[in-house]
Amino acid sequence: MTALWVLAPVLLPALAAGACLLLRHRSAMPRVALAGAVSGAVAAFALAMRAVGGGPFVTAAGWLHADGLSALVSVIGGGVLVATLLHARSYLAVLPALEPGDGGWAPGRWEATMLGLAACVQLSAVSNNLGLLWIALEGATLASAVLVGYYRRTDALEAAWKYLLLCSVGIALALFATVLLHYAAVSRIGEVGGGLEWTTLRDAAAALDPRFVRLAFLFALVGWGAKIGLAPMHAWVPDAYGRAPAPASALLSTAVTAAGVAALLRFATVARTALGPEWPERWLALFGVVSVVVAVPFLVAQSEYKRLLAWSSVKHTGLVVLAAGLGTPLALFGGLLHLLSQSAAKSLGFMLGGHLLRASGSHRLDHCQGVLAADRGLGTLLLVTGIGLTGLPPSATFLSQWLTLAGGFTGPRPVFAAVALIALAAGFLGLVFHWVCMLTGPAREGFTDAMPRSARAPLWAMAVVLVALGVWLPAPVRALLESAVQAVRP
Repeated sequence: MTALWVLAPVLLPALAAGACLLLRHRSAMPRVALAGAVSGAVAAFALAMRAVGGGPFVTAAGWLHADGLSALVSVIGGGVLVATLLHARSYLAVLPALEPGDGGWAPGRWEATMLGLAACVQLSAVSNNLGLLWIALEGATLASAVLVGYYRRTDALEAAWKYLLLCSVGIALALFATVLLHYAAVSRIGEVGGGLEWTTLRDAAAALDPRFVRLAFLFALVGWGAKIGLAPMHAWVPDAYGRAPAPASALLSTAVTAAGVAALLRFATVARTALGPEWPERWLALFGVVSVVVAVPFLVAQSEYKRLLAWSSVKHTGLVVLAAGLGTPLALFGGLLHLLSQSAAKSLGFMLGGHLLRASGSHRLDHCQGVLAADRGLGTLLLVTGIGLTGLPPSATFLSQWLTLAGGFTGPRPVFAAVALIALAAGFLGLVFHWVCMLTGPAREGFTDAMPRSARAPLWAMAVVLVALGVWLPAPVRALLESAVQAVRP
């Protein structure tokens, strides 16, 4: 019964995906998809309450587990899936008239692919077996590539192939890391059956061969780093996020990123115990701060809205990884809070991009000027998005960035925190310039949002979450984040 409890966030979206492929009535499929997403999100929140309140546990003969980190990924994936599917109902309805050359997909395939992707993310979150974790994220990679190439135009197909090739290389390196860690376990502790179990590896890390653990961690850092878009393995991010449909970009940049970050942190936890904290944390801090720095010039000199969000995603993901490498519980707490808060900011930003693109008829930033004057609602949402992406109060990203840097300056690597602070300040100036240009000025002629007002409901929900967590961190959220910190730094 416990195994079914853990698998519920996986099975409910997966069953809904199968139903969408089998149904013949187009009108029923969005309702079925939404029912699967909502029930899966409820199951994810229930699992998080069980894992945080009752403590971590292992089930299904060691194949599945739940702890604070898996609960955090599950909550992000479940919440964002509901928002994106709600938004997609209106977004896809207007595409045939507004997207030239869009042939569309067969009924049910869009919903099934989104639900299948979410099911893979949820499976990766609760996988105690590193081989099963790899399979789940490989499935997420394949589903993501299909979504990136949704429009089947030349630029979208090129982006899909780039995403598939680069992430496949990363996934292959992550597989090699898994094999190396398994070999280290079998050669030292002789547990062939448990050599792939995360909990076994964590508990026996001190007895593992440090040579193989070191190699496994480096391959995992590069492999999972490519999956989440860490520099210098980030080349696919601007094209994939920029060319995928807005709801798909929102899901890819949040749920899939959270799952990849969690996988990387699992390897880092084993390496930290086997090798000591200094070596793995320094590598995490280095790759994290490089990602933050690399994103800055592309944020400043950017002309497309969704590519701007994509480069912002590189920066935010880098900050989360940097937080794990700064060496203090406070920095890690801030980083995991940032993983949660930037998921709300990025999903809001990408879904809003669908409205801006359809209203202006262009991807360009200079074609979205005067949004506040043209549409007060969209302008307000754009303002909240800008506050979240730049890290201004009262957004939750301000709190998470402040905690991360505060923990970094009091830890063993204050230089990395100082470099990140300078880069964040430079990126802040670039983002503020773009947002001021988009918000202010006279309304652009012909700027009209073709989607119904109901399509903005999930955007307002994400905006409320983003601001609410910035002014008040409820006890359950704090407990979830503290449990996730305990999972990474036992």
